[in-house]
Amino acid sequence: MKFGHIGIKVLDVEKSIAFYEAVLEAKVIKDYVYPNSRLVFMEVGGTVVELISKPENEERPLGPIEHIAFKIDDLEAQMEKLTALNIDYTPPRVVGSAEIIFIDGPNNERFEFVARVKA
Repeated sequence: MKFGHIGIKVLDVEKSIAFYEAVLEAKVIKDYVYPNSRLVFMEVGGTVVELISKPENEERPLGPIEHIAFKIDDLEAQMEKLTALNIDYTPPRVVGSAEIIFIDGPNNERFEFVARVKA
């Protein structure tokens, strides 16, 4: 068995594509337009994320998935990038041997960036 993809309901597909490209360095790999939906598959750090756009999508609270985490090499550089994009992030905190921050996406999804603590 192999992992396929993560599906995320989106409220504004164009805004979501732009966010995923700018913030997560995602690349569109497939874009399907149907009469009542649009499905955009993006490669993000070796994982495929499907953005699901349907007229009935509406804002929802967090969950059941709490967050999606990405391992990065340089947390400082990521924070500088987020600041340049006017994206708020949580104060960095150390958890074990990692330093982490969180951001909220345009569809109420939550992302974590994880970097090893520098010795």
